Amino acid sequence: MNPFAALVDIARRSQRAAKELPAEKASQTHWTGIGFSLLDSRFVVDLNDVAELMRIPNLTGLPEVKLWVAGVANVRGRLLTILDLAAFFGQGSNVARSQRRILVVDRDEFYTGFLVDESLGMQYFPSDSFQPDPGEVDEKYHPFLTGSYLVAGAHWPVMNLVSFLQDSRFQNLAEG
Repeated sequence: MNPFAALVDIARRSQRAAKELPAEKASQTHWTGIGFSLLDSRFVVDLNDVAELMRIPNLTGLPEVKLWVAGVANVRGRLLTILDLAAFFGQGSNVARSQRRILVVDRDEFYTGFLVDESLGMQYFPSDSFQPDPGEVDEKYHPFLTGSYLVAGAHWPVMNLVSFLQDSRFQNLAEG
């Protein structure tokens, strides 16, 4: 038998002995976000909306601005405006400054940091667990929520940080 015929014979025998591949299973897709707490509630933001998660840098206060403008900071040569979400919603945070974190949004002309009570890390939710209902969360948050993920009976409301930047209260940070 010549070498080519031997290879053809091996190929035929291999095909006859081969087992079928397992049926293709639909893979579960996941949505990824960053979890955080704010005023004793937990939320999640889309990972794609957050450019950076950071500790509170040295802040410079600004005169005659709204109470929820925490100040500005020089972050790698860029001026970052930091907004305190707890103060924006009319309350002071009871979390130690060392635990608080900043979620940075870097979109178009906005380079803004949102001060939250603490980071709860990366969160992964099955895409099909999304619901347009934000769950049982205070009404004051509703204009900034796009729905929630329901996992193990618990709602994780999805906060849209970009919607804050489009809110009229954020267009003019000066007091008065």
